[in-house]
Amino acid sequence: MHPMIPNQEAVRTGDLIFFGGIISKDPTGNFCCPYNVEKQTETILRRIEKYLKGEGLGMENLVQVTVFLSDIRFYDAMNIAYLRVMQEPLPPRKVIAAPLTVAGALVEMTAIASINPRKVLEYSISSNPGS
Repeated sequence: MHPMIPNQEAVRTGDLIFFGGIISKDPTGNFCCPYNVEKQTETILRRIEKYLKGEGLGMENLVQVTVFLSDIRFYDAMNIAYLRVMQEPLPPRKVIAAPLTVAGALVEMTAIASINPRKVLEYSISSNPGS
């Protein structure tokens, strides 16, 4: 068992819900799926989904996701699991390779959700946002 990490996993303020430092935990709060990127990714996303359902929301309410990988070589495996859980249109996402603090953790995520419906903005490099 891993020591408790002093971290509030989800906070709602106004129309926004902030998820911070979500790692792969089973329903009893114990770290699970060590050294399996796909299972960790899916477990994390299902935990976020559970929080959102508790607020009467769904994954379509996510407006930004940040994925931290302990090694960028895990990108493809993480992406396979991410796309299995997430639905189009996907929220903006960034992926960062960084050391993670829990032994065996290969993936950690933060996210922001909004209680308001999400609208995807169409943009291309040739667009002029100022026009």
